[in-house]
Amino acid sequence: MSGVLAGFFIVWALIGVGMVAGRSGVLGPHGRYVLNRTTFFIASPALVLLGLLESDVREVFSLPMAVAGISGLVTGGILLLGVALFTDRRGPDLVVTAISGSVVNGANMGFPIAAYVLGDISHALPVVLFQQAVYTPLYLFVLHRVTEKDDPGPSGAAGVLRSIVANPTIIASAVGLLLVLVGAQIPPILLEPVRSLADMAIPAMLLAYGLSLYGSRPLAKDDGYRGLIAAASASKLLLMPVIALGVGLLLGLRGTALYEVVVMAALPTAQNVYVAAARYRASENLARDTVLITTLGTVLVLLLISAVLEV
Repeated sequence: MSGVLAGFFIVWALIGVGMVAGRSGVLGPHGRYVLNRTTFFIASPALVLLGLLESDVREVFSLPMAVAGISGLVTGGILLLGVALFTDRRGPDLVVTAISGSVVNGANMGFPIAAYVLGDISHALPVVLFQQAVYTPLYLFVLHRVTEKDDPGPSGAAGVLRSIVANPTIIASAVGLLLVLVGAQIPPILLEPVRSLADMAIPAMLLAYGLSLYGSRPLAKDDGYRGLIAAASASKLLLMPVIALGVGLLLGLRGTALYEVVVMAALPTAQNVYVAAARYRASENLARDTVLITTLGTVLVLLLISAVLEV
């Protein structure tokens, strides 16, 4: 299964560079902070906008996107309900657990895996589009709302508007979807600056994540998150692919088409979950360690899926 291993090599190579940078101190004491904010406010919105502008309306409303959306939202909903019912965790812990277990690494893992395992990067597009257009703006909005207690500001409609304005990814998603739906043709020269910024997003996420690993000793001690990390990791690696399999069967997908959506659902937790948690200073260790565990564990899960479903 060389494609799976090749995709993970790319990810871990960039994370390793981040760890080396952290050890050497070449980026200074605020390197991770700057990278996180650069990604959150500049590069990620550019990636979202470009991904949507280069998509097709048929990709936005495809069956694989429906599988990605239903499996992601249902998995997140189950985690929310389970953690709320069986623990006393609320607020940021609740939200970060849910998204850590249901947001897939569709861009920097999805594209390599789609290329090397499925033979075409287009198989990653439905997942990426759902997360960029729907899920990322949704969880950023919720995360913003549950972490603004230190600066509550206006409530009601004014509070909602402020939450939207405070999240450039939401704005980028709205603009991108609108332009795609109306069939706007953007001159290529105008997209080049956006493309340059978008190209920075994934490497910056991985470098920032590598920086966060250096000196942090993930999972070395129980900081109160181990139970939530276990729940989020198990949901991401096992529950979400199973839900995707069931939804795919219900929607009539069979053979290669079914295999493709299950592989995409089994991708690890996205690094931008950690970026968002770091941006809002909400349960950072929970997000970081879930990304670590799922990025390691997905290799085995994908090998198993390939053995059972590959046609």
